[in-house]
Amino acid sequence: MPQDKADTPEMFSEIAHRYDLLNHVLSLNIDRLWRKALVRSAEASGCDRILDAATGTADVAIAFANALPDCRVVGIDRSRRMLAVGNEKILRRRLEGRVQLREGDVMRLPFRDEEFDVVSIAFGLRNLPDYSNGVSEMTRVLKPGGRLLILEFSPPSRGLYSRVYGFYLRRIIPIVGGIVSGSRAGYRYLASSIGEFPTRDEVVALMRSAHLDDVGAKKLTGGIAYIYRGRRAETVVGAERKNVPGRLPGTCG
Repeated sequence: MPQDKADTPEMFSEIAHRYDLLNHVLSLNIDRLWRKALVRSAEASGCDRILDAATGTADVAIAFANALPDCRVVGIDRSRRMLAVGNEKILRRRLEGRVQLREGDVMRLPFRDEEFDVVSIAFGLRNLPDYSNGVSEMTRVLKPGGRLLILEFSPPSRGLYSRVYGFYLRRIIPIVGGIVSGSRAGYRYLASSIGEFPTRDEVVALMRSAHLDDVGAKKLTGGIAYIYRGRRAETVVGAERKNVPGRLPGTCG
């Protein structure tokens, strides 16, 4: 397990070659349905500018491109090896003109204020060292009225279903993930990071504190995961406003 979350790019680089396979196997392919639900929840249009933060191997960025043939998507992540796997997938699908991957930190996004219509982050918020600052930074690059979508696991709660889920999370995932990927520590971190993640109500409060309106949470698969959605208000968010060059080339509008 990383000593702190600054070490997560190296950890994810170690498991990049098996990351997609294990996501599908360990979730029984439900992760594919969750990502499709995330894209639908964004209510994006063809010319929207879309950012997928902590994109990893670019599954969500590719899902947006598949669903919206005229859109342009950028994915950003700190792990070069994860991005390399993502770029291979983009080339195989001939999406290189529509999906651009960049190395960068969600905590300091290299984009102007009000750059994107949609920002998404799937299974990446819990890896940030400061949830509040991360949400504020993603909100900063949203246009007024733009949507922030968060897909994230939820810690086990009470009841038999939650106890079974907790056992699977703590016992099964580290063993299977370690055998297949060669890094049991990485999958022990996965389990612990989910267990320590804020509850649904806490995430909703976090988004509202970043000046997001119409915040809601959609339960997935009995509460194993949630899609959180908020709309940026007209007011300036608490994070410091920045003007960083780098508007995406080739986007419509």
